[in-house]
Amino acid sequence: MNLDEIEASLPWGLHDAYLERMAIDWIERRLTLDVRVMITEHQDMDQLARITVTGLVYCSIDPPEIDPARGYEPCPSTGLWIDAGSGAANEGDRARMPATPPGCFLHWLFVQGWNRCIHVCARDAELSWIEPHPVAARAETRALFPGDEIPDPGGGSSS
Repeated sequence: MNLDEIEASLPWGLHDAYLERMAIDWIERRLTLDVRVMITEHQDMDQLARITVTGLVYCSIDPPEIDPARGYEPCPSTGLWIDAGSGAANEGDRARMPATPPGCFLHWLFVQGWNRCIHVCARDAELSWIEPHPVAARAETRALFPGDEIPDPGGGSSS
């Protein structure tokens, strides 16, 4: 299994997920990501998962852009708000990344609060659940659909 297949198995993939922990074991060639993924249609419930990446070839972490006035902070208390996709995130990244070895995948995680990416090249990935059930989402993000009302941030009534 690869990260694309894991994303396809989740309602929102890794879109609007929160990376809470990342650990690399270079000797075992293993990357462990603890990620809070959105579970429900409106993103009001999430669940903590562990993604274990094996056969790690490399993990490239771009240095964060730090500009609190623009919302770019290195270590927010909620974890790193991410999005993800396969391959290199853009042409500039593609040009500087080594070739992906046969039988391996390349995947990017875009860290919203850094305005930067993490790239992972590896052979396999697997998902397991740390929390047994979804819980109320801690994040402020919610998905809105046509006809939904935008919540009043002040909590007041619209009448």
